[in-house]
Amino acid sequence: MHPKKLPMNEVCQYPKGDLRRMLSVLAAIGSLQDATLVKIVAKTKVDKKTVTNLIEQAREQAGVRIVKTGPVYVIEDWGPVIKKAGAKMCLADALNAPAK
Repeated sequence: MHPKKLPMNEVCQYPKGDLRRMLSVLAAIGSLQDATLVKIVAKTKVDKKTVTNLIEQAREQAGVRIVKTGPVYVIEDWGPVIKKAGAKMCLADALNAPAK
């Protein structure tokens, strides 16, 4: 299944279970000033419960160190598996670009 294409000013929405959903959430945390749950949801168009679950999944399965201070999430370490640049590509839908 291909992700849902949106207008250029919005992000791509990936289907449930797609790894790129988690990567988009991580990219949003990494790119937002004061990355609160509300801001992450607005940036990714992923619901609050799913965002929370994906953050926990990133911690447990990919070793991403995410700290929450008050309402703000910060990625302290991307871990051994995920590259920040690759996550940013998911948020921008660049991983769906045709090969040149």
